[in-house]
Amino acid sequence: MRLTKPFWIFPMLILLMLSACGGKATPTISPDAVYTAAVETAFAIISQTAAAMTKTPTATLIPEAISTLGATKTPLITDTPPGGITATPFSIDTPLPTDQQSCDNSAYIDDKTIPDYSEIAPGAQFVKTWRIKNNGACIWNSNYRLAFGFGGEGTNWKTTPPAYLTRAVNPGEEIDVSVTLTAPVNSGQFGAHFRMQNDKGYYFGTYLTLIIKVSGTPAP
Repeated sequence: MRLTKPFWIFPMLILLMLSACGGKATPTISPDAVYTAAVETAFAIISQTAAAMTKTPTATLIPEAISTLGATKTPLITDTPPGGITATPFSIDTPLPTDQQSCDNSAYIDDKTIPDYSEIAPGAQFVKTWRIKNNGACIWNSNYRLAFGFGGEGTNWKTTPPAYLTRAVNPGEEIDVSVTLTAPVNSGQFGAHFRMQNDKGYYFGTYLTLIIKVSGTPAP
């Protein structure tokens, strides 16, 4: 870029104006001073132009990479049984077969006497009666009976003889079955389970529960 010629115009105009003043002596100006002033003016103009044209670069924000989710954790324990295994809930009332061709079954209907947690005097004799239903396919004859199952700690109930049915019971019919028992002489809570037996001596059907509270004055 050539800057020499244009920047001499401004100092020459100053000299002409000074010479035009009426009758006043024209001051002597050194050519070196004029040259220096012209160069300083040129650099000032260049600096202002460069400052106006220069733009401050804008920082570009780089978005952070979206974090990738880690691997999903698989629980070590699940509710799904392993292959080939079927989860079957256990129930104490599930009827057990008397043999491979069993057709005997029974269901509890109601407590007819001595509801559970009834109070009995120490040493008193009582009759416990349950109502049950024949929900199997076989007819119950008079050789079917109610027998002691398990429990009875602190009592002599396990020695109670079986109570045989007084009549035949067809499938779907109900019947009351009873046992005669004696309460312990000691105070406390006592319980046992009884169950039906068929004419071959096999247990079947639901368990019949007895629970009593022994308290009060001993029986005479």
